[in-house]
Amino acid sequence: MTMRSHLAAVALMLAAMLAADTVLANSLEKLVMPGRVIEGHADTEAECGACHDDNSDAATATLCTACHEDVGADRLAQTGFHGRMPAARTTECVACHTDHEGRDADIVDINAGLFDHDFTDFLLTNAHAAARCDACHAPGDSYHEAPTECIDCHRDEDVHKGSLGPDCASCHGTSDWPTFEFDHATTGYRLTGAHATVVCADCHRNNSYDNTPRSCGSCHDIDDVHGGANGPACGDCHSTSTWRSIGFDHAAETGFPLVEGHGGLACNDCHRREDFTDDFSAGCIACHAPDDFHQGRNGKDCGSCHRPSEWRFADFDHDTTGFRLVEAHAELECTACHKQQVDLPLASDCGSCHAFDDAHGGQLGSACASCHTQSDWHESIAFDHDLSSFPLTGLHAAVSCGGCHASPRFADAGTECAACHVEDDVHGGTLGDNCGSCHTSNGWTTTVFDHDLHTNFPLDGGHAGLSCNSCHRDAEASADDVPSTCGGCHATDDVHEGQFGSQCGSCHSTSSFLDVQTLGNRRK
Repeated sequence: MTMRSHLAAVALMLAAMLAADTVLANSLEKLVMPGRVIEGHADTEAECGACHDDNSDAATATLCTACHEDVGADRLAQTGFHGRMPAARTTECVACHTDHEGRDADIVDINAGLFDHDFTDFLLTNAHAAARCDACHAPGDSYHEAPTECIDCHRDEDVHKGSLGPDCASCHGTSDWPTFEFDHATTGYRLTGAHATVVCADCHRNNSYDNTPRSCGSCHDIDDVHGGANGPACGDCHSTSTWRSIGFDHAAETGFPLVEGHGGLACNDCHRREDFTDDFSAGCIACHAPDDFHQGRNGKDCGSCHRPSEWRFADFDHDTTGFRLVEAHAELECTACHKQQVDLPLASDCGSCHAFDDAHGGQLGSACASCHTQSDWHESIAFDHDLSSFPLTGLHAAVSCGGCHASPRFADAGTECAACHVEDDVHGGTLGDNCGSCHTSNGWTTTVFDHDLHTNFPLDGGHAGLSCNSCHRDAEASADDVPSTCGGCHATDDVHEGQFGSQCGSCHSTSSFLDVQTLGNRRK
């Protein structure tokens, strides 16, 4: 036998011995195995080392997850039941899953009634919480393999037939399948106003959600009273709250703000054309020609006087004319003064309007304001008579206007005393009409006549205290008819019976008739 043949024989012998040891070892392991493993582990039943550590003969999580890679991944990522539940994540697998209990043994042994689904990646909320386990977990399948996509369970309920994809939760919630919570704003078309309450099918016909038209006209053609004349951009004027609600900013878009009376108008009150191309270049008169009381006489700029709130209310600032309208003038209609076209020259003096009201017949001129106020033509007369040629003094100041002025033609009244006092003239006119030379306005009986100054018969002595009619017995008699000699008045007092003539003053003085002076005394 050669050396090479000898070596080959030794090798064969050693191999046979090793094989015998392995068979012997496996036979021994089978003899001490506590029972048959479950059906799922049957293919590794002969390989104890697949599950048991040779050093300790104990099953370890490391060996388990070497086969159950999905469980190992959950433990590392803290997902799924084995990653979310702390005990399942840290405890050895064998603490819950014991084997060698026979092919038909259930080593998972989950109590469905007590299992807390919150330790899974799929929380059970609303209607899902009341669902049976086998509604999602098919019998015989691993719990870990249960589908998590909505469409996996609700495919038969998908009215969209898969056209919107499998993510049902982007619209539907778990409380009720027909109830959806889709945020339409994510499509770039926000649902506002009445749009927010319409059902999907009102715009998405036949459950089609692709290429849905967005223009107002695509849905509201039948509501367009303009017949398409204003184009498809209905949103420029109408709002989504209600079709009849107009949101057109007339001021910003046209430069003509709709305020006051214009604000409550319907579009077709001004726009006769459905396409709103009416020509308003003529201004107010374009609409208000039939309302123009002036019949075009005042031009077309109605807004310079009239306000949109009330056509008949004029808001013209009359102060700009130089003639301010105050008190009663402020309440007048324009036509009260402007009988013709308002831009024609109009006199501003009182007489130009009040000639027919002038009871003075023009005697006092046109400056009516010197006596009258604008509050009331017939009241609050403020004439100062003292500024006239006949100041009112004494009792004249208390006399009413009508006491001297028989009519409003005040200039007709005379300024002479006799013009008013002819009936009071006891002299019958014999002393002339200048009553003021003797009498004052403080009282008719009060006189200021200076007999010493105005006559040749000074009143002294007893004469000074006499009343006028003591000598002037006939009031109507002329002053020239009154005697100036003593005998003319004292004939009845003459005890000499005229023997010494009529010059009584030769002996008697004016102090007293009984005061007699002798000739001697007189010579002295």
